[in-house]
Amino acid sequence: MRIHLYGTQGSGSVFPSREERRDLQRRSAIGFLKLVFEDLSQRGYQLGHINRTVEEIVGGPVTDKTLTAYAERFDVPEPPLYGGWTTCVRVEIADGHEIVFDCGSGFRNCARDLQGKWADQTERHLYVFGSHGHPDHTEGFSQAAVCFDARNRLHIYGNHQFLRALDFNRVMPAKFEPCALGADSPEEAARPSLDCATHPLEAPIVVGAATITAFEVFHPAPCLAYRVEHGGRVFVFCTDHELWHGDPAHPSAARSLEAEARVVKHARDADLLYRDGQYLRAEYDGVMGIGGSTAISRAGWGHSCIEDIIEMAAACRVRRTLIGHHDPNRDWLERNWLDASVVRRTRGGDNRVEFARAETVFEL
Repeated sequence: MRIHLYGTQGSGSVFPSREERRDLQRRSAIGFLKLVFEDLSQRGYQLGHINRTVEEIVGGPVTDKTLTAYAERFDVPEPPLYGGWTTCVRVEIADGHEIVFDCGSGFRNCARDLQGKWADQTERHLYVFGSHGHPDHTEGFSQAAVCFDARNRLHIYGNHQFLRALDFNRVMPAKFEPCALGADSPEEAARPSLDCATHPLEAPIVVGAATITAFEVFHPAPCLAYRVEHGGRVFVFCTDHELWHGDPAHPSAARSLEAEARVVKHARDADLLYRDGQYLRAEYDGVMGIGGSTAISRAGWGHSCIEDIIEMAAACRVRRTLIGHHDPNRDWLERNWLDASVVRRTRGGDNRVEFARAETVFEL
């Protein structure tokens, strides 16, 4: 399996601020200059003086071409970037099948890549599995190129809320085959029925040589997570799930613990786990805010604490864990600091944990 992260942002799409862009530019410039001066010290620097001309250093007259060629000699470390697109993860199976989890704004870039890969293929199938119907998990669907190509057939799985949110009955040339996972909730039963197939929740779904199993997690809206198995490898996609830390007598406490037990069951011994980790425990409890946001209890908001994920990943012996669904109030510098802290905390063990970054790919 090849796992592509297209969107790891939670709650809504964000873009880097001017301050964040300038800081990134500064860090990149310092990294580049460091390499340049190391090069000069090795090639033409004696007694504190550079004893070569600029033309000799860059390999000819100073032009865009020679400067570009000189710059490309250096492998400048890229500061970690996490991306501002909302949730979308693509799983590319070795037998050619394509699976996508969630259709946040990252789905637009995912669809572009799929269209490019398929090129002139006549048989074009995409299997879409949705967590729930909130906008940050569905907003990219109506913008995706795969929905506007009549050659494409999209097999869409999710709960009733997710299927309704996609509104694939609008005028789109692609062919859609929706399938509802699990029974109707009481609220859904009162609404007009969906024209779709049905499949029992947690009954495996086979896509080529891969097996996908859905299970319910704890979130204000009905929400599903998925376990993918292929060739002895396991990937678990689990977003928008909360391990409750509020009043233990609240009805949500028991439901959260039941859902957490399902997450633990399906994540055990996984090779790769994508988990929602929007808060630090102090932010969840309302002791401190995030960025410029007010300090307020986030119990019941449907998202997990970073500390809980680290603990769960170790207990479940997950080989690699990616913490996603980043809070939109958390700026790039703070994400970078938290990411480095998490990596240091888990370095050297068998259970690596880090922040999920859009535009990264993992091979299983």
